Amino acid sequence: MKKLFALMLVLALALSLSSCSKKEEATVITVATNPEYPPFEYVEGDKTVGYDIDMWDAIAKKAGIEYTIEAMDFDAVISAVAANPNTIGLSGISITDERKLTVDFSNGYINAGLVVIVKDGSGYTTADQLKGKKIGVQLGTTSDFSAEEITGKENVAQYKTFLNAVMDLQGNKVDAVIIDKPVGQAILASLKDDTLKIVDMGLQADWYGIEVNKKNPELLKKINDALAALEKEGFFDELAVKYFSAE
Repeated sequence: MKKLFALMLVLALALSLSSCSKKEEATVITVATNPEYPPFEYVEGDKTVGYDIDMWDAIAKKAGIEYTIEAMDFDAVISAVAANPNTIGLSGISITDERKLTVDFSNGYINAGLVVIVKDGSGYTTADQLKGKKIGVQLGTTSDFSAEEITGKENVAQYKTFLNAVMDLQGNKVDAVIIDKPVGQAILASLKDDTLKIVDMGLQADWYGIEVNKKNPELLKKINDALAALEKEGFFDELAVKYFSAE
C-alpha cells in the first residue's frame, strides 16, 4: 500500500512538473523582426541589435517576459503576429488603420516621420515635383503607400530593404527614395556619399508601435505599462543619444 501511495505521489509530481514546463514554454514570446533596418534593427556579428532591440529588452525585463528573436522579411512580420498569440512584431513598424484591422498595436514609441532622399542638385524640394518620377521604397512600409499616392503605383520601385533603394538612387535607377527620417540619416551616414541629401517635404508623421496578436490583450497591457514606465524614467532620451545624437 505504501509503495502504491509513493508511486502515485511520483506520478502526480511528474505530471505537475510536465504541466509547469509546458506553461513556461507557452509564455516565451517570439519577436518577429526584419534586421535590415538600421538603426532600429540590424545584425552585428551574430546578434540582432539596434534601437528596437534595446527597447524590447528593457520592456521584457520590466514585464517579466522571456523571448526569442526570429528574423524574417518585413512583409512577413504582420502575418506571423496574426497567426500566433505569442508572437510580437518589432521592426520599425508604423501604426496604420489598415494594419490595425489585422493586429493590435502598442502605444507609439517614436515619431519617425517620412522624408525624401534625392541627389544633391536634383532640384526636388516638394512632393509635387516627384509626380511621374520613379520613387524607391521598402516593400510594405508606409513609404511604399506614400510614394504610390504621389507618383502612381506604376512609378514605385519596391525593394527588400531601404538600403537597396538608396543604392539604386546612387546608380540613377530611381529619382528619389521615401524613407523614415532616422533610417535615412543612418544610411547616409554609413554611405558617406556627398551626392545624396535628405529633404523634408512635409510628408506624414510616422509613429512606430509594437504589433501584438488581437487574442493577447494581456500581453498588450504589459507592453504598454512597461513603455509608460520607461518613458517616465527617461529611458527613451538615453536611447536617442545612443542611436541618433545628443540632440
